[in-house]
Amino acid sequence: MKPALWAASVLLVACEAAAPVSGAVGVFYGGQVQELERIEVDPLRALTFGFRVDLPEPSRDRDHALRWEVVRPGPAGRRVTQVGELPIPAGLAQLEQTLPVDLREVTGLYNVRVLVDGQIVIDRAIDVRKP
Repeated sequence: MKPALWAASVLLVACEAAAPVSGAVGVFYGGQVQELERIEVDPLRALTFGFRVDLPEPSRDRDHALRWEVVRPGPAGRRVTQVGELPIPAGLAQLEQTLPVDLREVTGLYNVRVLVDGQIVIDRAIDVRKP
């Protein structure tokens, strides 16, 4: 193999391996995740709140470990942390997960963090308010 061709193929493989895992957090609506900085909750209709993680092609050949955290307002001005873990099986291109949070319960600042294999994919704050 010619040195230039070999160097180009190594560079291509390195770029593919470095493709990051991406994600979005927000309200599920019509097959999409609406990423909003502020959510005004409807007291009569519960919103489906969660996240979506997209795995690039090179990352799909193995299993991954996902961990999520939601820090939200709690009783008496305290903050409540909810955590969860999910396995991501090999071959999966996308994972959607609803979060066990009823946004109508308590309004305020919600912090959502999602990690895949220990790397932060999502780290967002969302302001949840009543209309």
